[in-house]
Amino acid sequence: MPEAGRGLTMDGGIRPGSTLAQSVSRSPDTPDVASRADLEALPKAELHLHLRGAMPLSYLRTKFRKYPPGRAIESARPRLRDRMLSQAGIRRILSSANPSREAHRLFAYSSFDGFLASYLFTGYFVREAEDLRELVSTVRQTLREQHVTYAEITVSVPEYIMHGIPLDEIMAVLAEEPDGSPTVRWIVDLVRDFGPDACEELLERVLALRPPSLVGLTLGGREHVHPPAPFRRVYEIAREGGLRTTVHAGEGRGPESVWDAVRILEVERIGHGVRAVEDPSLVRFLAEHRIPLEVCPTSNVRTAIYASIEAHPVRMLFEAGVPLSISTDDPSFFGVSLAEELAGLRRVGFSWSEIGDLAHGAFGMAFDPLAAAAQDP
Repeated sequence: MPEAGRGLTMDGGIRPGSTLAQSVSRSPDTPDVASRADLEALPKAELHLHLRGAMPLSYLRTKFRKYPPGRAIESARPRLRDRMLSQAGIRRILSSANPSREAHRLFAYSSFDGFLASYLFTGYFVREAEDLRELVSTVRQTLREQHVTYAEITVSVPEYIMHGIPLDEIMAVLAEEPDGSPTVRWIVDLVRDFGPDACEELLERVLALRPPSLVGLTLGGREHVHPPAPFRRVYEIAREGGLRTTVHAGEGRGPESVWDAVRILEVERIGHGVRAVEDPSLVRFLAEHRIPLEVCPTSNVRTAIYASIEAHPVRMLFEAGVPLSISTDDPSFFGVSLAEELAGLRRVGFSWSEIGDLAHGAFGMAFDPLAAAAQDP
């Protein structure tokens, strides 16, 4: 029988209302947060943010003028083209005489498949290194306006290569570090759908060209089709090459995927990981080994992992002592800023003080050991 305590019941469940300590205890440096306005002004860290998922509408409108959408997707495979055309917003854009005016419809969808169709569609408008450079610049500007002072941004390298940007040019863009806030570090997503062999080959090429700002590795893509275990060697190569490690797990699949991530891939953080809550022994393991979850509540609701914020297990994980950072994942698609994401935790019982602790603690979970300096830009 499991030992009671540490926020757990005698049958191994999570005890509601427990006060198990989080990974970052309150210190004199922890900011006082008492309102949404305080959160807006607070220096914040984003640890789970996809570059194209943060694509501003203004950027998309500009690229629709450069690359007329109907012609832009002509190179898409028929099956992928049909998938995109299943989305009403995309059909509206393609049929319009002024696609830029209809660009906002890309972010309105009613299902997870609709989200994926829209996300894939955006890839056809980042076709040259200069497009990528402009995208990075506009995302940085958005983060600056939101007082996000440190961001680890995930870049799906094989998708940009697929749309015609050579790897050396991608790495050159990521190597650029403009002065001022925010501090941006990069996490390369090899996209698990390409398979372990292709991921290994691409990772070797990435490591040969790696700029100092590229600090980590993840795998996005269809977790339910491509579980973590076959990618063990990919993660060994990453560690040998000096990269820190995370992986998308416990989102499209259940706790078995998170177990594989920590036991086989030996990752330092878990992207999402929220379905770990389905296995109390895994929750205890994450808490005891201080393995952070990069939790994106709005994303999990918009992609139908959970029916509502109120149904989300973020509070249960917090009370069980699992280290958590809060992020937005794909904020342009989900219509949320980091301050809004944090403030939304009030709906599931978080106090302003606890929210401030979470915001402060994210800096300590960053892959760049100097990230804490970004709290005082």
